[in-house]
Amino acid sequence: MTSTQTPAPATTSRRTKGGAPRPGSTGGIADVARRWGHRLADRRFLPVAGTLLTLVLILVIGQARYSTDTRSFVNMRLFSNLLVDNSYLLVLAVGMTFVILTGGIDLSVGAVVALVGLVVAKLLILGVPLPLVLLAGVLVGTVFGLLIGVLVQYFSIQPFIASLAAMFLARGLCNVVSVESLAIEDKGFTDLASWRLKFGHGPSIWYINLSMIVALVVVLVAVYLLHYTRFGRTVYGLGAGDGGQAVGLMGLRAARTKVWVYVISGTCAGIAGILFAFYTRSGFNLTGIGMELDAIASVVIGGAMLTGGSGFVLGSVAGVLVYGLIQVLIAREGLDSWWTKVFIGAVLLLFVLLQRALSTGQKRRRKKNKEESPAPPPAAAPAVS
Repeated sequence: MTSTQTPAPATTSRRTKGGAPRPGSTGGIADVARRWGHRLADRRFLPVAGTLLTLVLILVIGQARYSTDTRSFVNMRLFSNLLVDNSYLLVLAVGMTFVILTGGIDLSVGAVVALVGLVVAKLLILGVPLPLVLLAGVLVGTVFGLLIGVLVQYFSIQPFIASLAAMFLARGLCNVVSVESLAIEDKGFTDLASWRLKFGHGPSIWYINLSMIVALVVVLVAVYLLHYTRFGRTVYGLGAGDGGQAVGLMGLRAARTKVWVYVISGTCAGIAGILFAFYTRSGFNLTGIGMELDAIASVVIGGAMLTGGSGFVLGSVAGVLVYGLIQVLIAREGLDSWWTKVFIGAVLLLFVLLQRALSTGQKRRRKKNKEESPAPPPAAAPAVS
């Protein structure tokens, strides 16, 4: 007599080809919550979580101290003003994120912002059409980024030295273009700079201007490049600490990618230079001194590791917001602007210490796992015929 066996239930994947949950899977909000729970449990997200916690803490302090019966501190106008005042820094921080993820640095971006502003102002004074002027401004930044990338990748020059040389070059060219401030009075340029959409009414009115839109588009493009493309995986791989060897073994183009991250940083500096010219309506050779440090600080506060391989664009966005909110609180308290540097330095130090603690803990876990892993069995002796 033959016995019949009950077939085991067929296992199915959680989702169909179209992405909808299959019958029997939890799906929906629970599935999303589970995925985000796993992500937040990842130690790589701890610095970003610290950034978000800092951001919330500053907002709570501002809400408690500066809100009145008729007006709340935390409102759409606050975030609108933050983006208007820091749109150029946001674009710089996005470009710097790409470079820092590879373990590099770009010290030239502040000087490039100044040079782009002067080039834009000078070309408009000479009567060059506005579209060509804007294109030229972006290309100035792109060329500087390409120069740094080539020096770093093909001449094996350290990023610090290569970008420092580019910074001096850009700052010197600023003085060649003009040693005086150049006011921008071109009607087309000023119309773009002053364009805005108004929302709300009365004390709750807030705006969206062109600089905000450009900055948000740059952020969205950067998020897509880093998290949804082969290029983004290569960028993270370059910061793994093995000099890009693992990236090369996987068939990814490490050399080209390393050049491209500096091109992206330079292009973002060119865009930021135009946005800063929108903001000031002028070009000046001393513009942007220390701006590169503000961008680096925002990226590090946003959770990126200076050693490379860890960081997120949205974390850098949060870092810029923290930077801007500290400026707002300092201004509300009536303190001198240099207090901003003091508080930013303190916050930056805390995040560097957090990164150090995470890095040390990760090394200890790797060492412990290596010690606990069983040794491979000895090879069998060859048979003697």
